[in-house]
Amino acid sequence: MATKNLVGVLILDLPGINKGCACCTPTSCGPEYSSVKNKAEELKAALEEAYPGKTSTEYVDLLMDPQEKESKFGQLLTTKEEPSPLIVINDEMKSAGMVQVPVIVKEVGKILNG
Repeated sequence: MATKNLVGVLILDLPGINKGCACCTPTSCGPEYSSVKNKAEELKAALEEAYPGKTSTEYVDLLMDPQEKESKFGQLLTTKEEPSPLIVINDEMKSAGMVQVPVIVKEVGKILNG
């Protein structure tokens, strides 16, 4: 996902792992699904505003992506080693449990300016 001048941010979500529904369709999921997905969109917009053209942000629902669910980061969620969502920046896990937009924007800034 990341190149030399592009910071890749991946938000892995496993709806239903912590609380709320464990359904398989976004249209029938409750507020937990919406809030993580909405936060991912908010993060994407904040990163693009702060660092235009220098970031790539992707939200992945592991219920919809079996291949990603089997990845090393996906397994951290499916085995409940980490709470959902999982935030991965440039193939390195940075946080789990919530999408903290200001914290992630700051971390990306450190990478870009480092």
